[in-house]
Amino acid sequence: QVKRLRLLRHPRRAGSARRCVRGRQAMAGLSESNETKDICSAQWLLLWTTAAYAPDAPSKQDAAALETFFTKFQDLCRTGPHANCFRDSLKEFGKPSVASRRELMLWLCMAENRCLQNAGLPTKRCRYTDLMSRWRYADGYL
Repeated sequence: QVKRLRLLRHPRRAGSARRCVRGRQAMAGLSESNETKDICSAQWLLLWTTAAYAPDAPSKQDAAALETFFTKFQDLCRTGPHANCFRDSLKEFGKPSVASRRELMLWLCMAENRCLQNAGLPTKRCRYTDLMSRWRYADGYL
């Protein structure tokens, strides 16, 4: 239970304050914390944790389930600077690769960076090891 609380209250990275650009918070600070302030940051939290806990090399059945989850996901972020950006990323980049966790997470990072860039916010570095340390605990526990 302590680890579950740790996920919900992820400490901010050293030196990273909540960034505001033109009066808007960057995805409600989701890049530094798992505290969601709106439906947009909540949906990205769900997408990221699903990708982070996907199998390294999914079986055909797991890959089919992941593909269905990510391609049929209802983009509930319909207002503000991130409106429909996940849906638009699917249109622009096509289906995410689900052949491996690495490919899925890198696709998701590319999609989120597209959303951040369209909103006039700074983009993230898409390094797999950094993404894994941000979104998944070393012991694999949620």
